[in-house]
Amino acid sequence: MSFEADAAGLAVADEVAASIAADRRILVDDYTRLVINDVWVNSKAGRATPAVQAEAAATSAMFQRLAREGCPVRVTNPVGRWKTNYPARNHKKMIVADDVAYIGGVNFCDHNFLWHDLMLRLADGQAADFLAADFAATFDGQPRPANAELGAVRLISMDGRRNHEAFAEVTRLIEGAAREITVISPYLTFPFTDVLAQAAGRGVAITLITPWANNKPIVRDALLWTARRAGFAVTLLPAMSHMKGLLVDGRCLVLGSSNFDFASLAAEEEMLALISDASLVADFQARVIEPALKEALPEGHGAVSALAGLASGVGLRIAERVAMAARGARRTAADWPD
Repeated sequence: MSFEADAAGLAVADEVAASIAADRRILVDDYTRLVINDVWVNSKAGRATPAVQAEAAATSAMFQRLAREGCPVRVTNPVGRWKTNYPARNHKKMIVADDVAYIGGVNFCDHNFLWHDLMLRLADGQAADFLAADFAATFDGQPRPANAELGAVRLISMDGRRNHEAFAEVTRLIEGAAREITVISPYLTFPFTDVLAQAAGRGVAITLITPWANNKPIVRDALLWTARRAGFAVTLLPAMSHMKGLLVDGRCLVLGSSNFDFASLAAEEEMLALISDASLVADFQARVIEPALKEALPEGHGAVSALAGLASGVGLRIAERVAMAARGARRTAADWPD
C-alpha cells in the first residue's frame, strides 16, 4: 500500500532492479501517490513541507526508473477527483519470489520500518502460485475473491466488494472460542469488537494488545473506551505497532493485512491466512505475544474519558458510512503515470 522513495523503499527498488528474474512487476496503491509519511501530499501541511514534496517527486521518479528498466509498475484504484473512492484501497502487502511468498503488514517506507510489524513467510510452491495468480488478477485490474487450502494454512483473498463472506470465517472462529482470545492490532474496531464483546459475555477471556503511541488516536480512543466497557484485558505498547493477529484458544491463528476493522470489512482488498499449525502458533506466541506483554506500559496508563471515547466512536461510525458507500467502486490498475 505504501512504497516510498526513502531509505527503505529505495533499497527494495534497487534489489528489484538488480534481480535476474524474468518477470518483475510491482503493484502499488494510489495511496502512495497521495500520502507520504502519513502526510497528505496536496494538503496545506504537505505543500508547506519541502521534505514531503521532495519525497513524493522522488517516489514517482523511482517507479518511472523501474519501468524503464523492465519492471512495470501499476497503480491500483485511483481515488477520483473528489476522493470518493478513497476507502476502496488495495490494502494487501505481499511479495512472491519464485516458490516463496510473504504476506502481512509491512509497507516499504521508513516510518513503517520504525514500527513493530510482521510478515508471514510461506516457503511453499502452492502458496506462491496462489498468491502469484492473485497478484496477476489485480495487476490486470480484476481483483477477485479466492481461497486456497494448504494443509494447516488456509489463504483467503478479498476483493473489497464481497468481504463479508470471507470475514464470516473469522467471526465463526471468535464465536467458537471456548477459553481465550488474544488480538493484536492498532486499529481494531466494530463489528469485530462487537463479536469479541459477545464472547467476553459468555466467559471467554479477551486480551487486546494495541499501541498507545498510535498514529490514529481517534481509533485508539474508541477502542480503549469499547474495551473498558466490554471488560477486555488491555496491554498498551509504548511504541507504535502495526502488527495484526488474532489467536483463538491458543490453537488457531489469523494473520495477514487486515486490521480487523470496519474499513477492511467494507471496502479494502485484503489477504488473510488462517493457521492451525501448532509450531507456527507457538512461534507467534513466543516472538510476538510474550515480548509485547513484557514491554507493556504500567496498568492504568492511557485512560480515555467517556467523552473522548464516545466522540471517537461517533467519528468512526461516520467513517464507516463513507467506507460502505465506496464498496462498489470500480477496481482498476493503470501504469504509474509519467
